[in-house]
Amino acid sequence: MSDETQALALPDEVQFKRDIQAVNRFQQIVHANLVAGQDYGVIPGTGSKPTLLKPGAEKIAKLLGLADTYDIADKLEDWSKPFFRYLIRATLTSVATGKVISQGLGECNSMEGKYRWRESQRKCPVCGKEAIIKGKAEYGGGWLCFQKKGGCGAKFADGDQAIESQTVGKVENDDIYSLVNTILKMAKKRALVDAALSAGRLSNVFTQDVEDLPNVVEGTVVPPKAPPQAPKKASNPTPKAPDARLSESDPADLLLVEFYATAKDCTGMDTEQAREGFRKIRDVTPEEATAKLLAESIERLKADKARKDAMK
Repeated sequence: MSDETQALALPDEVQFKRDIQAVNRFQQIVHANLVAGQDYGVIPGTGSKPTLLKPGAEKIAKLLGLADTYDIADKLEDWSKPFFRYLIRATLTSVATGKVISQGLGECNSMEGKYRWRESQRKCPVCGKEAIIKGKAEYGGGWLCFQKKGGCGAKFADGDQAIESQTVGKVENDDIYSLVNTILKMAKKRALVDAALSAGRLSNVFTQDVEDLPNVVEGTVVPPKAPPQAPKKASNPTPKAPDARLSESDPADLLLVEFYATAKDCTGMDTEQAREGFRKIRDVTPEEATAKLLAESIERLKADKARKDAMK
């Protein structure tokens, strides 16, 4: 058999299964040791897949016994324009053997929205603070340097060009120079997350850089919801048919009663409508899995109601 043929040969089936099992076990270890909301989290409005954050990437490297090193793979610094771009390579090396386990790339530049733009507010000509607010008509109108926002209390008349000629809203950031180190550090962080995901084979568990999207406030994460679980029981009882008499001492019946009550509270549907909903669940679900799906339906109804209440 030629070297080329050997390179393309499939791995031994037993070893392949062992490798897959090892990856799955490590993913379970990661979930057990990482803290939701600190090491990873779901970014509101970006889907349900958790984002791996820098503290989580550092813990993954520690769990695998890896040391991290960095080098600048490419950079562009134009101090006159100004424009700054850094491409960082992170290398994770086994502490025990010195062997390179994985590498990751991370890029960041000053044209990204979060660095290029800033929100401009009216600035007080007296104290220089961005604390100008519109005065209420009942107090004479005009403009006020609001003391509760750190202002000096100065007042200005309507039509005062020192106030009204100022540009407000989204403007070009005129102080990019103070962000150069931040941009470099962001590229480094992205490279570490990329390398950690590769080393741990965790791309199906976490995503990366979602927290860096321009329309997402950096660091705003929420812990992902734990999968809903059915109440603990001595056995695995299956809820009875919708029209059967329910017992208050039977855990499965209590779950069904809770489903009816939750459906009524969260959606306003009556018991007969709730029974019809349960029939649909039962008709397409294996008997042994009905209790679990019923519990999931209860959690989903509660979550939908909480979301709607929050939007009111």
